[in-house]
Amino acid sequence: MARWRFGERVASRRFGKRAAWRGLGKRAGAWWWVVVVGVVVAACAAPVVDPVRNGQGRITFVDSQDLSNRQIKLRVDQWNAQAGRHQQVTYLPLPSPTDAYRAQLMARAQDLVGARGDVQAQCYDVMTLDVVWTAEFAESGYLAPLTPDEFGMDRYLSAAVASTVDERGRLWAVPWRADVGVLYYRSDVLSGKGLGWPTTWPELERMAERLGPEHGLAGYVGQLDRYEGLTVNALEAIWAHGGDADVRWDSPEVRAGIGTLVRGVEEGWIPPEALTYKESDSLKEFMEGRALFLRNWPYARVLLESSPLKGRFKMAALPGPGALGGWNVAVSRCSKHQATARKFIRFLTDEDSQRALLEQAGYPPTLRALYREPELNARLPHLGVLRTAVENARNRPRSAHYDEVTRVVQGAVHASLRNPGSLEAELRQLAADVTRAKSGR
Repeated sequence: MARWRFGERVASRRFGKRAAWRGLGKRAGAWWWVVVVGVVVAACAAPVVDPVRNGQGRITFVDSQDLSNRQIKLRVDQWNAQAGRHQQVTYLPLPSPTDAYRAQLMARAQDLVGARGDVQAQCYDVMTLDVVWTAEFAESGYLAPLTPDEFGMDRYLSAAVASTVDERGRLWAVPWRADVGVLYYRSDVLSGKGLGWPTTWPELERMAERLGPEHGLAGYVGQLDRYEGLTVNALEAIWAHGGDADVRWDSPEVRAGIGTLVRGVEEGWIPPEALTYKESDSLKEFMEGRALFLRNWPYARVLLESSPLKGRFKMAALPGPGALGGWNVAVSRCSKHQATARKFIRFLTDEDSQRALLEQAGYPPTLRALYREPELNARLPHLGVLRTAVENARNRPRSAHYDEVTRVVQGAVHASLRNPGSLEAELRQLAADVTRAKSGR
């Protein structure tokens, strides 16, 4: 036993170091895997920090050029005065027609898809989008998704919110400047007959047909040139007759709505010149005292108040739902400073900003609370009209291919206005054309 123990001791001395290293290796290996597993678990447990979504820095804000630009510039200046020098906003109003503005935004977004290197100087970090463009830009992958709670989306008008989400309810923009179709009328003429404003299309038609010629006025003018305004005017007439063009463009209700406009041109209470009118043309006709009724947007009231027609006109809701117009604000996916962009949007769309746009440029707010302010209602009696119009407003058909949808609608409606006998055939073809356009074919 002693010999065996001695041999064991010898063996231990001879092979102890090797065995010890083997034991250390096993212990080290186990320790290493503990460290690796610990790191992985910690990484999974810790929140992932997105350097783009959480990025802060200078941003570029791009907007279309219109009557509100002065007020918007003042608001941007206020941001820059209180923000740090590393989060300044460059304001870029693009002085282009709406279609050209959209084309510029789309081209810039397409150019930056997949771009490498520093694209910050080229990216429009915050963009204003017409309410009908939001779906298209989102589906094309040009917008960063937003979180509803961050912007308090429950404070906004439901119709305005509907223009900022996709069919799955994901939020892509924040409502900012609302717009809605309204009716202007010669209050001096109607009150002289003991009449109020028309609340249905048949009433409007009777007044336009009878009182217009009696006072040497065109009965009704709107925007019937072949452009987006024609789609809006057609939809409003369709909705007033109980139709829903988002479902069937060849339904009896659609036929009745567009048929009213066609009959107006045919019978003369809508002047044939209106087939070439856009917003400014129709406003000029009314402002210069040549029309009884005018369909236009709320901005026109500010201009009419400073015209010779002041005191002789009033504004009312349309005889039926008006089309929701206006602008949403979105964050570009190319932005490297999305945290700053989102914070700027919250600043830009707050109550102070929307109140200034209402008072100075006539834009209806998208925040419900402003319509309930007693002080605002006391100073702006027309605010009640705007509230009614906006709350009853409808969105145009939501589609990533809206540009093609509205193009075929404009073609069919304008052809019907020029040739009343073609209405039935145009609407039958239009139903098929809209279905094809919505699918992107």
